[in-house]
Amino acid sequence: MAFGIGLVVVAILVVGTLMNTKGAHLSIQGKVMKVRPLSTDPQDTLIIVDFRAHNEAQIPFMSREAKVVITKPDGSEVEGQTIAQSDMDRVFDFYKILGPKYNPVLVQRDRIKGGETIDRMIAASFPLPDSEVEKRKNLAVRLFDVDGQTFDIAEK
Repeated sequence: MAFGIGLVVVAILVVGTLMNTKGAHLSIQGKVMKVRPLSTDPQDTLIIVDFRAHNEAQIPFMSREAKVVITKPDGSEVEGQTIAQSDMDRVFDFYKILGPKYNPVLVQRDRIKGGETIDRMIAASFPLPDSEVEKRKNLAVRLFDVDGQTFDIAEK
């Protein structure tokens, strides 16, 4: 009887400890809100991605860098060349077909506080024709934390 009570007490302590430390582990969730592809020449495509990111942890996330990755129908991944924030105004001025900037560009050292949700934008150039981009299996925004963790916010 005493052994059974002891097991129940230990189980309650273990579950309580795990529940109390849940917010101490960085976890970024989110979703891709809008994808705007634009063929800049027959073999290159520019992609603007608007996304929402939520920090489920109680500790802050600080961006080291971000990338856009496309998964082709054959399962291979192609990483785009990220476009700098300083070039984004020129891109939107030159390519009016892209429409307006809905969100600020995610930049290095951007922070997402614990429990906070942010909307951001990232753009990347891919050495792929528009037809291959349209046939993609998936698209993900890959976020890198300054402490080394990586989080994918996938389109699908």
